[in-house]
Amino acid sequence: MKNFSLRICFLILGLVVSSFANAQKVVVLNLDGPIYNSTAEYINKGLRQAVEENAVCVVIKINTPGGLLQSTRKITGKIMDTSIPVVSFVAPSGAHAGSAGAFIALAADIAVMSPGSNIGASHPVLEGSVPDTIMNAKMTEDAAAFIRSIAEHRGKDPTLIMEMVTDNRSFSAEQALKNNIIDVKAGNLPDLLNKINGSSVHLNSGENIILHTASAEVETIEMGRKEQLLTFLSNPNLMYVFLLMGLMGLFFEFTNPGGFVPGIVGVFCLILAAYGMSVLPIDYTGLALITLGILLFVLEMKFQSYALLSIGGTICLFLGSMFLVDETSSNNVLYISWSLLITSVVVTSAFFFLLIFFGIKSQFSKRKTGIETLVGLQGIAMEDLFPEGRVRVNGEFWNAIAEGENIPANTEIEVTEVKQFRLTVKSVTLLTK
Repeated sequence: MKNFSLRICFLILGLVVSSFANAQKVVVLNLDGPIYNSTAEYINKGLRQAVEENAVCVVIKINTPGGLLQSTRKITGKIMDTSIPVVSFVAPSGAHAGSAGAFIALAADIAVMSPGSNIGASHPVLEGSVPDTIMNAKMTEDAAAFIRSIAEHRGKDPTLIMEMVTDNRSFSAEQALKNNIIDVKAGNLPDLLNKINGSSVHLNSGENIILHTASAEVETIEMGRKEQLLTFLSNPNLMYVFLLMGLMGLFFEFTNPGGFVPGIVGVFCLILAAYGMSVLPIDYTGLALITLGILLFVLEMKFQSYALLSIGGTICLFLGSMFLVDETSSNNVLYISWSLLITSVVVTSAFFFLLIFFGIKSQFSKRKTGIETLVGLQGIAMEDLFPEGRVRVNGEFWNAIAEGENIPANTEIEVTEVKQFRLTVKSVTLLTK
């Protein structure tokens, strides 16, 4: 009887344990695209929610060329300090955990890659500098130390992993698994959950956790609308366009005050650009050069220098656009597209050059004001001009004198000169009564 009771208890206990295992939840986060501050907010928020929901683990799907190093450090720090296991999954096939993405993938408790994906090429690039410059050496050493500490923390041999930074190496999923850079290779998420089922994970707290993921419920936490908007505004190309539109809007408002629309649009664009500049690594020398370039164009219109100021403005605008985003802080991943940069500089410069051209043309053209505007207009001789008489021009009656031969009444005339409120006219055609 006692044996029967014990069997019943064990059966009930087994059912409870089985039910608990089946109730396990796996939270999935998607890191797709460049890494910005909004990306770090999204990952941190997702990890907190997973902890609150008592998830068995978090899977971060990675497909990124890299991004801001400061945001990458925030993400890796949060991954290594979280109280539940984190699994990185470079997926789908063809995905890339490049540059800063490799740091995040290796920081996870279990690193997984799908066939056809690759990881690495994390060397920090200093645009326009010689490779052995002191600055480049300092950046490389810092990045190498960072990835070495991650590798050692996860119990991996840092030799090959450090070559991602020092030698810009990249590894396929097969190479990474063979060299113990990653822990598992899986084709998709269900395959991953089956392969890591039963794995033991040692957390920073000292706790060892056995993963039960084979039949776990999968919950995907997508990036919220706020994070999506902030990610959109963090794009350096969009920030650059907003900056130029804002400066141009203020230019139109100051040169033609009272319209309000250009000024409002300009301020709105500058506010949007300001957010992008607050999260991106901005070189303020570049921003100053762009502002100076626009100022030189405006001064050209005020003080005619016959295009000298405009040429200086074009040079400042081009150099400022090149220097605006400090690419070294994002491993040369976040930058302004050359096609956009050149197009923007050409269009902006062409616009101001056209304004200046028409301004110079108007200065050298003959000015007509007052009654001088009558020259060239046509009218009707109201009476015979032998040689003087009255004519009607532009609905008004004027005293006129015929140029050359006398002009009969009802003849179409044209004004050739205005002198002391008297018109000089010539015959065009004879009108029949």
